[in-house]
Amino acid sequence: MIYTMTLNPAIDYKIVCERFELNQLNRFKKASLHPGGKGINVSAVLNNLGVQNEAIAILGGFTGRYLLERMKKDYRLDLKPIWVEGDTRINIKMTVDHETELNHEGPRVKDDIFEHILSIIRNMKKEDLLIVSGSAPSGQRDAYQQIAQLCDDLELRFVMDTPGDLFHQFIDHQPFLMKPNLKELNDYLLMDLFELDEIIFYGRQLIFRGVKHLIISLGERGSLYLDQEKAYLAHPLEGTVISSTGAGDSMVAGFIAMYELTKDPKLAFIEAVAAASATVFSGKLATHRDIQKYQTKVVIEEL
Repeated sequence: MIYTMTLNPAIDYKIVCERFELNQLNRFKKASLHPGGKGINVSAVLNNLGVQNEAIAILGGFTGRYLLERMKKDYRLDLKPIWVEGDTRINIKMTVDHETELNHEGPRVKDDIFEHILSIIRNMKKEDLLIVSGSAPSGQRDAYQQIAQLCDDLELRFVMDTPGDLFHQFIDHQPFLMKPNLKELNDYLLMDLFELDEIIFYGRQLIFRGVKHLIISLGERGSLYLDQEKAYLAHPLEGTVISSTGAGDSMVAGFIAMYELTKDPKLAFIEAVAAASATVFSGKLATHRDIQKYQTKVVIEEL
């Protein structure tokens, strides 16, 4: 079974303003609510691909109930909630000329709740796969370190897709997949890598430390895949970018779905790139039909 775990989900409140002035009354005409979270997004795309999975999320209050209902309605996703005191956070994404984000830290997760989360992981089987995505919950700053250590002890495969400042918590515990962008990789390594050969060289240092599969997003240059033996560059697809929200989550879902089916990292990487592209060019989480459409357009170069 594939499990996803979202420890700090959110409802994004997206606002579009024609102009914005500080210390003034500002009005906007366009607004929309987008519930979710990185692990939840992964589960939604896995669902779209027909891959059985179970989504676990920390939820709280009326916003948590709203998120639960919307995910079931929009994506046929039956979340397994872990309820906490307080409300699931609302993040503000305001677009004027550029997007400005205001993210709340989320409800505090007490030690007994986090221990319950660890107990859920202890009951998983060796053949299972756990995907943990997003920011750490308030009150549990070392959450990812504890989860990674537990998975390592249990010999349970795990994927962590987190902000770069959390890499140090799990990178030495043999994650099955990591998906940093180049900036996150540079920040972690305290370097300024740009050329492909140096990115491959230093990316492989993470492989030697135990990371099984590494996908590095290179922005306009595409994406790079590394494991102990192979290096593949996926060239970017042509299309009109509508929204990059959820693209990384779609990439994780695409890779895991195809890898679990074929055990072929090249095919999995192609599926990952197709899934991310389907999300970027549609403005919504990738559907099976859109992923199939882009699969044949992905160009992979072995380096």
